[in-house]
Amino acid sequence: MSDMNNMNKEYRLERMNNYAGTAVNERTYNLTIGLTLLWGVLINVVMATFFTYQILSLNYVLVIVLYFAGTLGCSYLVHRSDSPAVSFAGFTGMAISMGLLLTYYVTAFSGNSVAYAFIATGLVTVIMIILSMLYPAFFQNLGRTLIISLLGCILVEFVGSILFRIPLGFIDYIVALIFCGYIGLDWNRAQLYPKTLDNAVDSAADIYLDVVNLFVRILSITGKRRD
Repeated sequence: MSDMNNMNKEYRLERMNNYAGTAVNERTYNLTIGLTLLWGVLINVVMATFFTYQILSLNYVLVIVLYFAGTLGCSYLVHRSDSPAVSFAGFTGMAISMGLLLTYYVTAFSGNSVAYAFIATGLVTVIMIILSMLYPAFFQNLGRTLIISLLGCILVEFVGSILFRIPLGFIDYIVALIFCGYIGLDWNRAQLYPKTLDNAVDSAADIYLDVVNLFVRILSITGKRRD
């Protein structure tokens, strides 16, 4: 845990000192974060709406492999490149990879449930960003608490649900709250980085992953599965 925290701190310090690329004003910076985030969401909506048959026809194991390889590889590209164009291409690849698995997941639920979870996720995201701007000091101190809580939930889910088949529906509520916190935390961190287009895309990628995870948990809590 200590090594992971040190790696995260080193990476954040690296981004704090990264002035490479085009510097922009605060409005353009935040607008770039928002538009990039919306681009990722749009990719997922299009994939789940218009390419459902093609994606479901793929072997599920292949989808899992493409998801992990694409998400991890493209995420690395996003955060290690100093070029906003390369980072944006990596973000697009990450969203496509995520969309493969999301499409498989959302088809198990009714259309109304998916729409409700989508709207709820959007509203919660806006609320958490506003709270992050109103109470920046609170969110700045959440990092360690959130990562310990998330790792604890993952361990409980793995041991209880996967190994012993114990119903753990309450974990969805806890993880949803954790990713609410992460949205506020990552928005807060985004405001501390140098205002460059590359950092804007990188920050959008961080928040995008938070939003997707929140959506999945809200859908799991409120969704009605198809018969």
